[in-house]
Amino acid sequence: MKDLLKICRRYILTAVFTICFVLGVNILFFFICLIRENRYKAEPVYYNWRTEQLAQSLVWDGEEYALSQEAAEKIDADYAFAMLIDPDGQVVWSRNLPEEIPLSYSLNDIASMSRWYLKDYPVKVWEHSGGLFVAAQPKNSIAKYEMEFRVSALKAFPSYLGAYLLCNLLIVFFLSLFFGIRLYKSLKSVAGGIENLHLQRPLNLPERGMTATLAQKLNDASILLFRQKSALDKRDNARTEWISGVSHDIRTPLSLIMGHADSLEHNPALDEEGRKEAASIRENSLQIRNLISDLNLTSKLEYDSYPLRLASCSPAALLRSLAAWHMNNGLPEHFRLELNVSPELERVTVLGDADLLTRAFRNLTSNSIRHNPQGCRIRIQADQKGSMAEICFSDTGRGIPVPVIKALYRPASRPSPARREEKGTAPEGKAAGSPAHTAPHIMGLRIVKQIVEAHHGELEFELQKDVCHCVTIRLPIQEQTAPDPEQKHLPRRRKPEAPQN
Repeated sequence: MKDLLKICRRYILTAVFTICFVLGVNILFFFICLIRENRYKAEPVYYNWRTEQLAQSLVWDGEEYALSQEAAEKIDADYAFAMLIDPDGQVVWSRNLPEEIPLSYSLNDIASMSRWYLKDYPVKVWEHSGGLFVAAQPKNSIAKYEMEFRVSALKAFPSYLGAYLLCNLLIVFFLSLFFGIRLYKSLKSVAGGIENLHLQRPLNLPERGMTATLAQKLNDASILLFRQKSALDKRDNARTEWISGVSHDIRTPLSLIMGHADSLEHNPALDEEGRKEAASIRENSLQIRNLISDLNLTSKLEYDSYPLRLASCSPAALLRSLAAWHMNNGLPEHFRLELNVSPELERVTVLGDADLLTRAFRNLTSNSIRHNPQGCRIRIQADQKGSMAEICFSDTGRGIPVPVIKALYRPASRPSPARREEKGTAPEGKAAGSPAHTAPHIMGLRIVKQIVEAHHGELEFELQKDVCHCVTIRLPIQEQTAPDPEQKHLPRRRKPEAPQN
């Protein structure tokens, strides 16, 4: 705040200096013109419409001079006194005449008072039929100075006025330009520093001028942000390496546990209860292995350390492979899978990692199967919307609760009620600790979000009564290229038939 006040104060002082400078130049110019014009003397001409009106209001009625009522009130209100001097220099009429004012005047007296003062009374005179009409203002009310102008100067006044205004405008313009350039140079480095700070580049701004304090604070902020970034990078790298190391170290013993559990499950020497326990060990070990794989993948995607194998791939082909995978792996009878792919989407491709995209699609359908043990209808609708390939995954099951969706858009390191709900509180309609409510639920959705963002796509959750039953993925379509003439002999792809179940 002090730095802003300093800049405002500096600019206010600059504006005051500009005004004072312009006024000083104007006053100097005025006095130069005044001195120049005073070299040429000429008889001054006084004209005052009030004095003329007062003189015309004084008339001779045959016996004495009479003044109109309006003129008398004017003299009493605005003037000290008024009088009429005949050609012989005698006062023949007066009103409110002070005792100190003489009643007779010589030519020298009349010449002096007509130009200056009469007993310190500023007077104005006007020619009257009976002599010279004199109207005096109160003492110390008017200052008289001799000002004379040549007629040629008066005729040239419009051009002088134009040049005068032009000079003033030029002075103000150049002063404003000068101070504006100084401020621009001071703020240019600060603006560049803010831009570099936004780009996370180190700063070394010069700490001088009116922005010295701001530059110093930006330099300090740059050092602080650089240290924080280094600490965060170090922590993130350690976290990624730790997750990768744990995943690697746990994979071998987990494979042994799964192998032994599978052997025990198929061992005819064990009773039915023992084989069930072995099958439970194998299933939970498989779940742990998938969880570790998901954790390793989401960690790499979060810190952009996963190598994307980008290539042109068809969303329609990926979706058909997804449906075939579910059919081949035994889709439960109380589940129904529908796939509708528009003809427009059959002809487009996206630039992406086919394995990751398949993983994202499979996570959404597997979540619908895992969290709806009572069965539901899963529907996949794929179409082209402008420059995007739009794929909608919907089901008739329990849906995704709002706290889970909110948890996806919070930083992974920030504890939240939704994350605590994942660990200890079951969603609506589920018991805590049930197999359907485990960490891979949220982990799977987070992986979907990260994969879509890695492909510069969009992920949208459509809510109905605080529950999401439809998840939409939008991926940018790859620009179409001209077909290769050598590939014309290849058979055309057959259009999709009715929706697959």
